[in-house]
Amino acid sequence: HTSRSLNSTQQTGKMWTFLLFITAVVSLTASTQGQQVHLTTWDGWAFYKIRTAGSMTNNKVKATCAAAGMEYPCHYSGTGGCTSYWTSGCITFDDEGVACRTPDVLSDKLCGPTDGSHCQPLDDTFVYTPNWLDDDSAWGVDYDTQSCCLEGANCKGKYALCADID
Repeated sequence: HTSRSLNSTQQTGKMWTFLLFITAVVSLTASTQGQQVHLTTWDGWAFYKIRTAGSMTNNKVKATCAAAGMEYPCHYSGTGGCTSYWTSGCITFDDEGVACRTPDVLSDKLCGPTDGSHCQPLDDTFVYTPNWLDDDSAWGVDYDTQSCCLEGANCKGKYALCADID
């Protein structure tokens, strides 16, 4: 009877340890999702990258920005002739002739005259890109491989590019 009580007590202890471990993992995952990082301010807009879960589709980027109470920029600025990858739901900002592509404009401000894939603060950031691919992919950059044009439908758990009025 004593060894049975001891085994029961040991099993209960192991169960509590396991439950605490699971709780810690869930808490850590939840704390990184929605994490906001201020990138820079440009033309009255504060740009942020916000950690998200799941595939980096246009719908995911848009929903992430909305959940944070922010708006979403498009891949292009939406001014002048920069409207190919822009739609009326996106913010519009003056790219000041730097480039049509939003990641390149932000890269210029953050890292000097270079494209987004060569600017570490933009690492793993995906921007809403209408009319690009049939799978609803957002367009992303990876600083580590210095790659751009990453198809968001194939990438998970990265950052959505969002904007808020400064």
